[in-house]
Amino acid sequence: MAQHPADPSLRSPADPVEAFYAAYNRHDAGAAAALYAEDGWHEEAHNRSRREGREALKLGLDRFFGFIPEAHWQVRERIDAGSTVAVVYTLTGRLGVDIKGRPTRGLSIELKGAHVFEIADGLLLGTRDYWDPAAFQRQIDKVPA
Repeated sequence: MAQHPADPSLRSPADPVEAFYAAYNRHDAGAAAALYAEDGWHEEAHNRSRREGREALKLGLDRFFGFIPEAHWQVRERIDAGSTVAVVYTLTGRLGVDIKGRPTRGLSIELKGAHVFEIADGLLLGTRDYWDPAAFQRQIDKVPA
């Protein structure tokens, strides 16, 4: 069943998906990692890289928040299907680093993507993130080397 993310009456206050985006948008890696089961995992779908366990998840997010320190996820659509939830999002922010010899620090970026959440007993068992690395590269390529 599709739900509009702005309608809180459609979800419980302990919604782990809602808490996930709140923690991400606060850049609180510890709070985000705590939403996962002890052996929870996150996978980047484009390259199948996977982090498992809360500590690995926290470390990965800490690195990410250094990479895009102003990262903000805006939920565009949410589809609940039992213990699986899909969310279409837009990520915006500014890069906090230079990439491949290009002065990209401060570059504004925008990426569209989707997260798929597997949930049980109020915890995230795992998340899979789908986004287009070529779209990211096109934005980086606009900066002269």
